[in-house]
Amino acid sequence: MKRRTPNAYSERMTVNLTPEQMRRLDELRNIRARAGHFVSKNDLLRDAVNYYLASQDDLPGSRRAIAKGIERKVDGLEIKLDTLTQNFTDFVNSVRRRREGQ
Repeated sequence: MKRRTPNAYSERMTVNLTPEQMRRLDELRNIRARAGHFVSKNDLLRDAVNYYLASQDDLPGSRRAIAKGIERKVDGLEIKLDTLTQNFTDFVNSVRRRREGQ
């Protein structure tokens, strides 16, 4: 007896599309099928939703939110590095002045 694999897509939702959106989905599906990569319209919609969600900067865990967090941390590190560099430069100049007897 063949075992059924659990359905990863257990949630269901109805989406209404315009005729133009449906035409574009059909066109994209046909282009991919000609290239040897058959996908269903459902697969295309899932990809579109995943792409949209990954690009949202206010959604925790999205690529954009992660990138934004990293950018903030890098900016903070740059400020700290600039401060430390200035402090080190001031220290080196102070030591030089002492050596030169000023």
